[in-house]
Amino acid sequence: MLVSYKWLQTYFKDPLPSVEDLAELITFSSFEIENIEKKANDFVLDVKVLPDRACYALSHQGIAKEISAVLTDNVFTPRDTSFSSKSEFKTPEVLIQNIDICKRYVATKVINISHESPLWLKERLNSVGQRSISLLVDLTNFVMLDIGEPMHVFDAEKIVEKIVVRDSEKDEKIELLDGKEVALPEGTLLICDEKGPLAVAGIKGGKKAEVGAHTESVIVEAANFDSTAIRKTSTKIGIKTDSSKRFENNLSSEKAIEGMKYFLKLLKKEDSLISVSEINDQNFSNETEKMLEAPFEKVREMLGVDISNAEIINCLNRVGLISEMAGDKILLRVTQERKDINIAEDVAEEVGRIYGYNKIIGTFPEIKNLYSANKNFSVQNKIRNFLVEKGFSEIITYSLNELGEVKLANPLASDKGQLRTNLSDSIEEKLAFNLHSSDLLNTNEIRIFEIGTIFLKDGERKSLAIGVAYKKTKGKTRPNDEIKIVRDELFEALNLNLNTVCTIDDSGGLIMEGSKQIGTINNKDGIFEIDLDFITGLVNENEDTFIETKSILEKYQPFSVYPFVVRDIAVFVPSEVKQEEILKIIKIQAGELLVKTNLFDVFSKDGKTSYAFRLIFQSFYKTLVEKEVEEIMYRITSVLNSRENWKVR
Repeated sequence: MLVSYKWLQTYFKDPLPSVEDLAELITFSSFEIENIEKKANDFVLDVKVLPDRACYALSHQGIAKEISAVLTDNVFTPRDTSFSSKSEFKTPEVLIQNIDICKRYVATKVINISHESPLWLKERLNSVGQRSISLLVDLTNFVMLDIGEPMHVFDAEKIVEKIVVRDSEKDEKIELLDGKEVALPEGTLLICDEKGPLAVAGIKGGKKAEVGAHTESVIVEAANFDSTAIRKTSTKIGIKTDSSKRFENNLSSEKAIEGMKYFLKLLKKEDSLISVSEINDQNFSNETEKMLEAPFEKVREMLGVDISNAEIINCLNRVGLISEMAGDKILLRVTQERKDINIAEDVAEEVGRIYGYNKIIGTFPEIKNLYSANKNFSVQNKIRNFLVEKGFSEIITYSLNELGEVKLANPLASDKGQLRTNLSDSIEEKLAFNLHSSDLLNTNEIRIFEIGTIFLKDGERKSLAIGVAYKKTKGKTRPNDEIKIVRDELFEALNLNLNTVCTIDDSGGLIMEGSKQIGTINNKDGIFEIDLDFITGLVNENEDTFIETKSILEKYQPFSVYPFVVRDIAVFVPSEVKQEEILKIIKIQAGELLVKTNLFDVFSKDGKTSYAFRLIFQSFYKTLVEKEVEEIMYRITSVLNSRENWKVR
């Protein structure tokens, strides 16, 4: 969501921190800032509002509230949405036929409209990429972006009799504002008059009652719709809008009346000659504030910090959750817009983010030996332990790919439209990928495995795939030979007696149980795959289900996601010089960007020895450029050459 820095400032008495500092505050307390763009005399922040908080935060006011929770010394002023007006004519008549989906519908009529949008309104909308259309339309967009309530206006002269909120009929169509005609799935919620559809509820308005340049009277609507119904309709008709995005995330029904009053207040301020009917508010939502209890000790336990009761209460009050102590528990009053606060874990999350994640010290959980009553889990862990001891690394790959027997109704991408039928294809791809990075991994051998689900026409199955690949020939051993050894040792460890039937050219084989094929070996070079569900059934039921776990957490280390750069350097030195002395110099001159060194060649001649090293450079923060690496290599070379009788070749 695009958010204007100047727009946010209107919620605060004192100046906000710089846009960079503000972005950091928001990131570490609530939302990731994906981008900051300077636009004229303003800055626009691209805020990544995730679905769990979208019910209240998809607006400038929602983001401003989050800022106010961490800027306790800057006074936050909410919008004044109060509005009262003497009704001078009849309110619009509204009939709601589906109160399960349309939970609240607020309508009013406005006449004598004449003014165009003021400069401030145009600038606000332009700052976040919205073009100005007319005062009425601009104000509906402003209200949505400012406080989060989508609104719509209809030309009152084009509406026949009353507003009807109903489900679409079979083969019904609507022409939308952009001129596109849409065939409506039966049961789509519509805003209609007595003659036909005016809008697809919560998604997009229709052409029939479009507001034009000469419109003088309008029906204004603000509503609340069932989030699931709007999401399904939006997906079916293939239309996503700012309005549907907000309704899909379960807005509070109170926003409807709040948005209507705010709209009328702004309109009256800009066009004092307008007249407004009484507001018709049909409310079927039955929303109330929730009362929630959460034990103080549970909050501390979940966060892993010793935080006082008073500080917990303070953190909750800062995010608008009015809280008080009730013995050893927190008693919270949760407003209707905070649909995301339902259980004690939600309360702990709110406390943690305001208290500061940086203050929470990471600790490793205590690892104990476990006993499993689940045979599938036990067998899988036995296989994992066996393969890890043999030097294999476990990988997890995507279930979605380009080919398969089961297609997705709504694929995420063109190459992610079907479910995989095997793990071997992924193992083959990752063997090649890891061989490319073998210098960084300091190995010429890649040994990987995966335990995962495959999807066939007759159902899902668990599968095990193991792969071996070499960058260079490992003596006379081939990957195919190596994988056969691993297969036999695994079967022995599981106490299984299975047959392998080789193909005619001896390049692959089938794993058999009786006459049933349950796996393949070396159909792809150095890869073995087997039906894990089937062999689990073959494992002796009396096998000990004890799972030995090892404390290997101290061996974990972070890795960089950025590309690495490889350089080779060879240096002639007197024979009495040890390789460790050379490496020490290289590491000092290279600094922290040097992540690995491999000695790959040594030879002696005429009282001198040549040591050839492969140097691998990588940053944790960015992609290295050629110039950076060349400067390091120049520095290393210069220092090595400066030593007496040392020469870089």
